[in-house]
Amino acid sequence: MTYEYERLGGGLVVPCVRLDLSRSNGPRSAQDFKHRIFEIVDREGALLFRSAGIDGPVRYAEFLATIDFRHHSYVGGTAPRTDLGRGVYTATDLPADTTVMIHQEMAYLDAIPDYISFYCHEPPPEGQKTHLIGDMRRLSAELPDRLRTKYRGKHARLRRTLPPEGSESVIARRDKSWQEVLGTGDRQEAAAIAAREGWDLTWTAGDYLVFVQEPARFFRPHPVYGELWCTQALHYQAAARRLVAERDGRTADARRLAAAMAAAPDTVDAMVMEDGSRIPPEDIAAWFELCLAAEVAYALGRGEVIILDNMLMAHGRSTFTGPRTVYTALGDRAGQPPPRCSTRTSSSRTAHVLPG
Repeated sequence: MTYEYERLGGGLVVPCVRLDLSRSNGPRSAQDFKHRIFEIVDREGALLFRSAGIDGPVRYAEFLATIDFRHHSYVGGTAPRTDLGRGVYTATDLPADTTVMIHQEMAYLDAIPDYISFYCHEPPPEGQKTHLIGDMRRLSAELPDRLRTKYRGKHARLRRTLPPEGSESVIARRDKSWQEVLGTGDRQEAAAIAAREGWDLTWTAGDYLVFVQEPARFFRPHPVYGELWCTQALHYQAAARRLVAERDGRTADARRLAAAMAAAPDTVDAMVMEDGSRIPPEDIAAWFELCLAAEVAYALGRGEVIILDNMLMAHGRSTFTGPRTVYTALGDRAGQPPPRCSTRTSSSRTAHVLPG
């Protein structure tokens, strides 16, 4: 079993395996090399499976089980997703006219998944490159000293107002209900989950829930590369969402966000510093420009899979036209020792053999 480096653009290359997982020997090969798969992802940030031939979310779940992909719970997650069972979700249920900026999954919480995987069931027509990726090693290195100094050692908390299940606002704004976020409709069970995770819950009139999640770090240690910027504190802001809306040409959404920020900023979901202070607009704008510069668009073909290290590689999705179906799964390390840091340069095209 060999892998090569595929150039995605913008100087970013990732390891690529061509392995037909639809054949009888495909799953056996994946099982044989499961430890090497995660060593590559930990070291390189990603592993791309081209020509994999997976034909549905059930087969995708079976592949993940074959390589002992340890599923990470999405309880507390913010993205609108459909849970298909066995740790597989739709990648996002946001509409096609909305960009998802590159980010590290669930980095508004202190305990994040180590990995995130995507499987393309139906690619968009005409070869649209709708998957976004960004190297967080590079972005962390290019972080302005002002932001690095200001936020090192700091924490922020995500404050959300969640509607009840069945609320019209869930459909209109595509918000997740508190029952969906917490994985239960029982208030006592929800309170027990919150106590375990360090979340603050306050129900208001109409069964709405003001939900403040635990303090999350701005910088976190990676087992191979050391300290990296890993937060959604500058993403999860109304000002950032307005910038994304303007980028997409969603002028009505941009106006709505601007009006909400002016009239009642405390009612808009956002991450705030642990002391309750707000992140200033100039920091949000600087971070937005860094993400724009770092993002690279690529395409997954039908039946193809990618596994990303959630700290090393940020991910996102561009706008698109036509049908598109992508599934995702979140994972944690199985406790294997991390590989040594690679000294390979980003321009290397050397082929490698995965030893047994």
